[in-house]
Amino acid sequence: MHEIKLPQLGQSVEEASIVEWRKKEGDPVKTGEVLFTVQTDKAEIECESTADGMLRKILVAPDVEVPVMTVVALVGEAGEALPDLAQYGGAVPGTAATSGAPAASATPAPKADAVPVHDEVSAGPAPHPAPGGWTPVSPRARKRAEQLKVDPAFAQGSGVGGRVMEADVEAYAARVAITPTARKIALDHALDVSRVEGTGPGGKITKADVEQALASPRGGAAGAVAAMVSGKVQRVPLSPMRRIIAERMAASKFSAPHYYITVEVDMSAAMAFRRGCTDFKPSFNDLVLRAASLAIQQHPQVNARWAGDAIEVSGDINLGFAVAMPTGLIVPVVRQAQTKTLKDISRVCGELAEKARTGKLLPDDYSGNTFTVSNLGAFGVDQFTAIINQPDSAILAAGQIKDRPVVIDGGIHVRPIMKMTLSSDHRVIDGAVAAQFMKTLKDILEDANF
Repeated sequence: MHEIKLPQLGQSVEEASIVEWRKKEGDPVKTGEVLFTVQTDKAEIECESTADGMLRKILVAPDVEVPVMTVVALVGEAGEALPDLAQYGGAVPGTAATSGAPAASATPAPKADAVPVHDEVSAGPAPHPAPGGWTPVSPRARKRAEQLKVDPAFAQGSGVGGRVMEADVEAYAARVAITPTARKIALDHALDVSRVEGTGPGGKITKADVEQALASPRGGAAGAVAAMVSGKVQRVPLSPMRRIIAERMAASKFSAPHYYITVEVDMSAAMAFRRGCTDFKPSFNDLVLRAASLAIQQHPQVNARWAGDAIEVSGDINLGFAVAMPTGLIVPVVRQAQTKTLKDISRVCGELAEKARTGKLLPDDYSGNTFTVSNLGAFGVDQFTAIINQPDSAILAAGQIKDRPVVIDGGIHVRPIMKMTLSSDHRVIDGAVAAQFMKTLKDILEDANF
């Protein structure tokens, strides 16, 4: 009899809940088959079995949070006697021992931890938030939605807690007749096609119908997620990701005394440098990350954390870059950035972004950061302040690059200016240190010294 445990899911993950059992008691199990999926604070992860045999007993029900390394199931031979289930906290309600074999005491079973294979941060069409919250979607439903080219967030969930299942996606896709072009436009703009009236043959939704719906005051993503009923308050349960974000951001804001320093950076040289890159094309965020790494090496106090009775300065620069996902915020990490060139950083960021897009980020890909960069320039934001991503002691907020009038040698000139704001924890970083760091960062970007 083999014990299947909830595996280690990364350095920062202490507990998780099983979302779905892919096998039921009595089913044959092979090594490498996906046995169950789990939900951490950031992602949904498929876990494989490392034992062959029959799934004899499920010990942990879905939606119950348990610590990592908890025994969640037993795999053995069909006629093999089950051990005393009391040592595991008893059987899960509603399940029964398979094959009718009597329960019996047993020596400690060989340990065969389930193996995490990949998560589903944003596989296929990413779910859009329900009013005030999050739409839970099963992995199979998301994959089916990608095949059908529909947004699973608009399907009516029949699973636990309103979770959207594969059958729900198929039912949603079957409800509407729509041309391929119209479906693509609706998907790109997060439009709920079930609310669009078709004018084509047989009521089929056409490109013109979708464009008209998007042009309406309630069109697009805002209209799609704002399925409000007058006088009614909709209560949306917190997802694990949203709950952890709330807890960590509140803890950071109220425990770390934040202060803010803003500088304006002339990005003319950086833009010219980027245009001159021939073997690879770094993004502006890549340039900021590289400049931050170089500046931190000159000001290592910024790469530190509060430890209660001491300040710990990290020997590695692990750069987190905030990525806004439909289900919340995730921070992939470029590890040991001090050893990487700009080209290396650009490549790693591209790989992490691709893993996020295809749902293959693992917990270690977004943990262990020592300094974070949050860039909202792509959203047209000029300037903002960010909450420190603990246990970091600083976070850099970068806005858009925008042509602005500036005074140079008494004359007025137009330059591409980017505003950057550093949020610092005053317990760790004094104002003079933060100011010196920002000056160094500004000089690196303005001199294009990458």
